[in-house]
Amino acid sequence: MKYKLYEYELADRRNRLVAPDRHYEIFRKSIGIDDAGRFARYRGRDDAVLMNVRKTNSSSSDFIGLIGRHSTEREITKYDQARDEADNIIVSDDDYPNSPFVCMPRLKMIACVDGAKLRADSAMARLHAILLSRQDLLFSYESTKAAYDLRRAITNFRVFEVDFEIRPVNPHSEELGLELDEDRKRDHIRNILGKAKANKGDKLELNGGFLTAVQQLQKSGHATAGYKAETSSGVQISVPKPRRESVGKLEDEVSDTTDQDLQVDFVGMKQEFPMPQEHVTELRTIAKHLSPGKADGG
Repeated sequence: MKYKLYEYELADRRNRLVAPDRHYEIFRKSIGIDDAGRFARYRGRDDAVLMNVRKTNSSSSDFIGLIGRHSTEREITKYDQARDEADNIIVSDDDYPNSPFVCMPRLKMIACVDGAKLRADSAMARLHAILLSRQDLLFSYESTKAAYDLRRAITNFRVFEVDFEIRPVNPHSEELGLELDEDRKRDHIRNILGKAKANKGDKLELNGGFLTAVQQLQKSGHATAGYKAETSSGVQISVPKPRRESVGKLEDEVSDTTDQDLQVDFVGMKQEFPMPQEHVTELRTIAKHLSPGKADGG
């Protein structure tokens, strides 16, 4: 089961932030239909719905829930065996395709299942529409930029593969980066693209070598890097190298297509909702390592 991880803020129309310990109650009051019997409007349809919001434990501000859409019709294929013809027809339906989420208000982060029933990006956009229509609050979100910090990743996880691109460097980079850039110029290389992989069962390090230069160039803005890693309990983390045009971009409206963002994969986990407590705890630990308020390398 794969999650996408986002940083988020909840604010009123005057841009005043809502205190983290109020988020659960606000979400809880936004479930189901409104007083007029309608769901929230999303892309021209009143079909966005928040469901089953519940606390993970009484001592935490974290909570879980489901973001969905009310499906009233669907397309099926009808096959006429006698004529050997297949036709697509619309039939009535009363279903709620959804994505489970784990909200961690004190970390300002939310993780959402990126599944076939409802993509995580679509779920976040729907959540924005729901909270705006039900509570007149602005739910702002973006993929966590801390995920791309290579030093932070190597410090906190077992990173076994790094995908990178190095572009021309100006004189403001650090010593290793400048040396690498001089090598590039000598061989008339414009950009350097590649993968660094650890030996099986081993992990990559930053010990002053080539990968350290890549990390320095990433820090100065002259390189991009993504990685594959896992936690001590075997949860897999994948952060594809960011596309140049999308780095640091916050989108109010997103499509249902999958963007190249951080994914946390609980391999073999089948139960989507409610999640076991150990599942939530592991996800919170990963989010804490990547929290925007956490110091680099800590």
